[in-house]
Amino acid sequence: MIKVLLVASDQRVRERLRLALERLEVTGEAVDFLEVPDGNQALALAEAEHPDLVVVEVGVTPYGAFGLARDIKAAPEVSCPVIVVLERPQDEWLARWSGADAMVNRPIDPFQLAKVARRLVEERRGVAPAGKEASS
Repeated sequence: MIKVLLVASDQRVRERLRLALERLEVTGEAVDFLEVPDGNQALALAEAEHPDLVVVEVGVTPYGAFGLARDIKAAPEVSCPVIVVLERPQDEWLARWSGADAMVNRPIDPFQLAKVARRLVEERRGVAPAGKEASS
């Protein structure tokens, strides 16, 4: 089972993210979505559930996407890939500074998001991307 934590203050945004990632299956595993509206709940849930991937919208409060990404990446027991959804392309440097593994800009291209998410989950699990053999 692949656990994906979706963090966005707006329920409709979380629904769109879930729709984009529903077919994330890596090695035939089902996807389980964990959803929260703010960064504080996200950090607590990440510590409890150990997701395989976190997708966080930049505008979440009160914790903030960049702080959340930084703290998830810094905690060895929680650390997992983090994708930050940006409102403005000029904030990419903040996402990089926070340690985010990837960024997507709004409006979100669901195919791009799914492609990036699949790559990050495969890398985390040591799965060779489709059409490539794993290196030893």
